[in-house]
Amino acid sequence: MPRRTVFRRLAHISLNQEIRERYLMTFSARWLYHHIQHFPMLTSEALFGNQRPLELEIGCGFGEFLCALAEANPTANFLGIDISESSLLQAASQAAKLNLMNIKFIAANARQLYPLFAPDSLQAVYLHFPDPNRRRKFRKRQIFTPVLLDTVSRALRPDGYLSVMTDHSEYFHEMLELIEQDHRFEKTHAERYLSGFGAPIISRYQRLWERHGLPTLRFEVRRRL
Repeated sequence: MPRRTVFRRLAHISLNQEIRERYLMTFSARWLYHHIQHFPMLTSEALFGNQRPLELEIGCGFGEFLCALAEANPTANFLGIDISESSLLQAASQAAKLNLMNIKFIAANARQLYPLFAPDSLQAVYLHFPDPNRRRKFRKRQIFTPVLLDTVSRALRPDGYLSVMTDHSEYFHEMLELIEQDHRFEKTHAERYLSGFGAPIISRYQRLWERHGLPTLRFEVRRRL
């Protein structure tokens, strides 16, 4: 089942203008394609007006994980990207409830944002539970590709890291093999990969798949110096 269909019936949330302007940006696919030079770079300076470390989640969904990170780490900034604006309305609402000043969300196709990733600008990139749709016609939509790794390698700071996790074993091992062939990265752990994820706040996706008995598989790599 595609991840985007799991919570399709979730109630719609409306945000007032102040909250929307503080937390949520919507980037038009058409304008990104034709006028990407008019969009801000994905840096702390451009988005938050400061030089704090910036951590990015691609496919942040409802923002539970990222909001928890932002609340626990007020001296860093956090940016969530998701193609579903309805999910990000939930994420922005949660950020507002917590009165977070160090988080923003962008509704856009992450692939279109790659040119906006600045060199040495990110402390961490999270790719947690990407859509593993295995149907042939959707394979081209999968996010974990050599192009993503090119972008992340360029954007990570020298001590920055990439965290990847999923419950889908076949997709996980494809991603694992791809990262193991890329000598720009090295694992932060001795094991080939890790099983389980005990964060204080876990996403709805993780809770759902674990209730179905599917273990969370993950790896973390850092950019080589």
